[in-house]
Amino acid sequence: MLRSRAVLASCLLLVLSMTPAHATQDKPNKGDSEDKTFFLVARPELRDPVFKESVVLMFPSSVEVGEGLVVGLILNKPARVALSEIFPNDKELKNRSETAYFGGPVDPRAPGVVFRSSKAAKQAALLFGDIYVSFDPDFIKELLKEPGKTPDLRLFVGRSQWAPAQLQNEMVVGAWYSVRAETNLIFSASPQYLWRKLFERAEPAPVAKASDVPFGPFANLKELPAHDRR
Repeated sequence: MLRSRAVLASCLLLVLSMTPAHATQDKPNKGDSEDKTFFLVARPELRDPVFKESVVLMFPSSVEVGEGLVVGLILNKPARVALSEIFPNDKELKNRSETAYFGGPVDPRAPGVVFRSSKAAKQAALLFGDIYVSFDPDFIKELLKEPGKTPDLRLFVGRSQWAPAQLQNEMVVGAWYSVRAETNLIFSASPQYLWRKLFERAEPAPVAKASDVPFGPFANLKELPAHDRR
């Protein structure tokens, strides 16, 4: 267990060390993560249909979802699923029209929620500042039933997760940029523009050849010519 936590911490440090220079120099808003929590921003070369043009809110290692795993939620892809499908036995939510977002391919029908709160709840884990995440279905239902009490809330189905070595490999082959997480972007009213916004903010990094990588969906990534690294 201690070894797996050490590997996870090393992987996260590697990812943060690759954060684009001018992305880290932006002055953070009050409550922003200051690099303790970050976004993964898919590079255009990442053609995997699940993660293409995705922005993933990554969880700090203190948020335990799966033992030894690196976990996050895709922020910018609305899911075509009604609340009645997520909570089929709850009549109060049957006709509600809130948008749920596709958090990732793991447990694609399991609900998750990211929200702002001035106080902690035992059913939720702190991400940074006043931002919390929960995967407790009963707790999520109660939040949804009283939307006025939690105006900054984003509902997800599914999640994204990697083994530390897998994410490290994807970073090495140039599949992702990393950018400091910002509260206002998590709850953006225009998530369809989020990937372009963060992609343009990130500075290009060298892309390694992936021809020797024996696994993963990014084995077809190739080194970009110098004139294309913009």
